[in-house]
Amino acid sequence: MQERLGTIYFAEATWVRSRGIPSGIGGWFTEKKRSGGGALIDIGIHALDAGWYLMGTPRPVSVTAAVFQNFKHLVKAPTFDVEDAAFAVIRFANDSVVQLKTSWAGNLTDDIPEGLYFGRELNNCTIYGTKATVRLRPLTLFEDEDGKLIDRPLAPGDHADLFELQMENFLAAIAVKQSR
Repeated sequence: MQERLGTIYFAEATWVRSRGIPSGIGGWFTEKKRSGGGALIDIGIHALDAGWYLMGTPRPVSVTAAVFQNFKHLVKAPTFDVEDAAFAVIRFANDSVVQLKTSWAGNLTDDIPEGLYFGRELNNCTIYGTKATVRLRPLTLFEDEDGKLIDRPLAPGDHADLFELQMENFLAAIAVKQSR
């Protein structure tokens, strides 16, 4: 896929929710001592990991970030000392950049679809290259064909169980490692 994208120069890694602060399970999600952090460590790290991996895991050289706690009032928790949103720009040694947006709660706009459980929710990653761009959900390649931008849906579609595909890929990687 890297050959098809060309030089990767930018990625957007996003996992945001309008009303998705985890309040159950004894309240440990909102207590830093037990959880280690808030939205960033809960859902943001998964978005960042996807983007960084798809970029080829370049070496980070600088980070500019901000965290916020603006929506504590949306949940009754005995302790709420973690962030409910985090935003970052990470620059890599190869001059590429990833922008991370993650939030448990926010007043999100109508271009972010309603999810099943957490109000408006968007979990996606887009990787921009000099020859093409790929977006994970729905899995689509955007590339130039004779001066015209073409959208190419890629299999598997959104109906595929992404965790099952990840586990299949993990098992295949182990099998390859063991056969060496």
